[in-house]
Amino acid sequence: MEKHSERGNHKPASPAADYSRGEHAMPSGLSLAANGLRFVPAETWFELGVPATWTFEIIDDNGDIVTVFEDSHGELAHLILVRRDLTEFQHLHPTLETDGTWRIENLEFSEPGVYRVFVDIVVDSRPTTLGHDVFVPGEMPAKTRPAASRQAQSQNYRIELRTDEIAAGEHTQLMFDIRDDDERVPQLKPYLGAFGHLVALRDGDLAYLHIHPEETDPESGRVEFGAQFPTPGRYRLFLQAKPDGNLITSSFDIEIDR
Repeated sequence: MEKHSERGNHKPASPAADYSRGEHAMPSGLSLAANGLRFVPAETWFELGVPATWTFEIIDDNGDIVTVFEDSHGELAHLILVRRDLTEFQHLHPTLETDGTWRIENLEFSEPGVYRVFVDIVVDSRPTTLGHDVFVPGEMPAKTRPAASRQAQSQNYRIELRTDEIAAGEHTQLMFDIRDDDERVPQLKPYLGAFGHLVALRDGDLAYLHIHPEETDPESGRVEFGAQFPTPGRYRLFLQAKPDGNLITSSFDIEIDR
């Protein structure tokens, strides 16, 4: 599911707000408050399979509703919803109203469970990611995940993570090759101002890394990201790209030993 925001109160992003080359490398999203901002959702409980209109606000240290945000990769906010077992994922773009209320129409959860909602915003040239749990009651079926996975299938495309050595605390170039089922190299179309979008979450606490790609050739079928993982451990990567203009989402599991 994908939604695109309409423009509300905003101002152009300054150079300091361009964090495509690593300012999001440190973990974030572990708190509902950071950088003088607080994430305040209207509701935290949702009915399974029932579309809902959901609103939230960003409050500053003075208790005032923030109404001015800066563009970040073509959007005023990025909303990432992930079930805490890392098996469900949505990337949405809410609409900002003039009074500072953010709104998502037809928000729907197809699986029960506890979800972490991350909101990515830029205020006063400072990128901030805030997190909040929401709940979808129901019997949650167990879903297993591999200890490590380097290949994925989405629609008729096969995606492979080509990076072998990944160490904590070191700069790593993550390379993903995208091919269709006939081994054809698709042409990559821009998505959020780049040729790919990557979210990395650390297993156990859902520490959040939000990294945008390095420049790549759209004819190569490859997207590359500069990343730095803060600690050893298990991570799940959610990759989004638009081969041939088709938005695909795929996931990969990596284990960092050192």
